[in-house]
Formats: sequence, structure tokens, C-alpha cells
Amino acid sequence: MKAGVSASLLDELGELEREMESQGRITKARALREALVALARPARGWITTGQAAELLGITIPTVKAWILRSALVGRQVGDRWWVSRESVDSVLGFGSGIAQLGREDSPTEEESIEMTRKVRRQMGAERRAAGGRQR
Repeated sequence: MKAGVSASLLDELGELEREMESQGRITKARALREALVALARPARGWITTGQAAELLGITIPTVKAWILRSALVGRQVGDRWWVSRESVDSVLGFGSGIAQLGREDSPTEEESIEMTRKVRRQMGAERRAAGGRQR
């Protein structure tokens, strides 16, 4: 069973690392950086922007833009960006749903509206959950 690492945990550890660094506690800051790098790995539910781009069929700059727009969940650890595999899978699932509709026929207006509402509800729930964990 894989143990996922939440984005909020990476945020908290990154904040603690910066705090230690600002206090001159360099050894502790380095230890936190090593922990962050170890936690932001595929086995923990995180993939590189390159891996995300390949899975999604888009470019790395587009992956980063989607992170900034909250279409994907991503965090910067040191000089490297990591993307939540779960968020990539969600985007892929949404795309396959649209592709399925295209194969069967064009969606009706009602189907399009319902799909849009479903995605907005899901994104809103994810944002609220992420906001609640950051407090």
C-alpha cells in the first residue's frame, strides 16, 4: 500500500525549512530539504513535471501553468517541481470522459452543463480541502 504525501505537508516542511534557514540553522534546514526531496517521489504520489507532461501529452511549461491555475496540484521542492499523480489521473479521467462522449455522439447541452458542474464541484472541493489543511 502506497502512503501518499499531501501537498499541505510539503508546504509545511518547506516553510519550516525556510524558517530554519532564516534563523541560521543551516544543518536543520538541509535536513528538512533532504526530507522534502525524499517525500516528493513517485512512491509517495508525486511525479516530475516531465513525467506529468508525458502522461498528459503537453509541454512542461504547460504543466507549470496548469499548476499555477490549480488545474494540477504541484509543489516546488528546492529547484524542482513535483506534481501530484492523483491530480494528473483526475485530468486524464476527465479527458477520457470527454473522449467517450465524442465517440458516442456529441454531448447534449444538458450533458455538457452537467459535466461542467461536476468538474467545478470537484475542483471546489479540492481547493477547500487544500485550504483547510494549510491553516
